[in-house]
Amino acid sequence: MIAQWILTKIEPHKHAPLIILRDPQRIIQPGAHVVDGWAEQNGFAVLFCAGNLALREMYETIREEAGPAGDTRVLLVDRSRLDARIPLFYPDLATEAPAECQMTLSLRGFLVDKTGDPLWPHLVDSRKISRLIVANLPDTLRAYGQLRAV
Repeated sequence: MIAQWILTKIEPHKHAPLIILRDPQRIIQPGAHVVDGWAEQNGFAVLFCAGNLALREMYETIREEAGPAGDTRVLLVDRSRLDARIPLFYPDLATEAPAECQMTLSLRGFLVDKTGDPLWPHLVDSRKISRLIVANLPDTLRAYGQLRAV
């Protein structure tokens, strides 16, 4: 359900050399087919990062393996929280990626798209509530439908 929504966000950019996908609520699980499978099919190397050192080590390794041609395409999944003490810092990558290839996933955005209701509270993006909703997404949507019906 949420995987298909994520695919609709990244699919139009499958020919871009760099995609930055911010996931502060950690909606995407590492190893999830939605990102890893899509990236493999489209020739992207995926970097799931929450720390700057890991990001730089992985990115430099990918660049070295690509060689002078530099033809490796990268999908960076920034998993740093919005309130992170030290957020990921990648101004060099942000300037390389066009603005339309830089996206932020939001649980509220998903719920608004799925239900067509723009009145979902921003509170659903909070850390504790988003964790509960993601873990129980089908039940959340069923409860929403039942409340709307009443």
